[in-house]
Amino acid sequence: MTSDRKLRLLDVDRLADECADQTAKFFSRADHDTGYCYELFCRAFVDRNSYAWEKIFQIYQPLVASWVNRHSGLGAAGEEVDFFVNSAFDRIWSAVNAKKFSQFQDLASLLRYFQMCVHSVIIDHTRSNQFITFNLEIWANLPPPNSPLIEQYVTDELERLRLWDMVVGLMRSEKEIIVLRCSYEYDLKPSEIYAVYPSEYESLDEVYRVKRNLLNRLRRNPMLRQFLE
Repeated sequence: MTSDRKLRLLDVDRLADECADQTAKFFSRADHDTGYCYELFCRAFVDRNSYAWEKIFQIYQPLVASWVNRHSGLGAAGEEVDFFVNSAFDRIWSAVNAKKFSQFQDLASLLRYFQMCVHSVIIDHTRSNQFITFNLEIWANLPPPNSPLIEQYVTDELERLRLWDMVVGLMRSEKEIIVLRCSYEYDLKPSEIYAVYPSEYESLDEVYRVKRNLLNRLRRNPMLRQFLE
């Protein structure tokens, strides 16, 4: 593999050309060097080099599109492939900064995270659509405005929102917030949460531990118990 020092001396155009060549070799199952592509990602994420990011989009757009096409949730998501390709690129660009990039030791780990971004944008979009549809169904079945039942419905909704705000306010970390929202807004299992957010947790066991500790603390909270009673 080409040395890191030599790679740092190359300009973005040269890196992109080499990355494209090495990627083609990879897909043809020939010997290849992942250093050029890794360095190109480094320029984008660590240096925040937008030109390097444009080159990455050109090189990896076909690969990301293939991930989207193969995703089992694409049919239910109700959007074209390009929508999720662009969303996945936006997601990883927003999520990975210099500090987070240091967690990826090689190109393979970086691409695995990229693939998880594809999964997460499709799941998030699908869940959001389901939530909107659910709300539309609720509004379609509301009692007439002059019905005495409407007051009770509004009261119930306000209480539900108040309860949710109270629970969110008891969270102690971003990890707990992710587990809470994924579990109870999106109905994801711990294994699915870890698949979508692998860089946020050390292991699947940590997701289970966070959820278990969170639930135990909520059960013991006197203010929450009083509200529910």
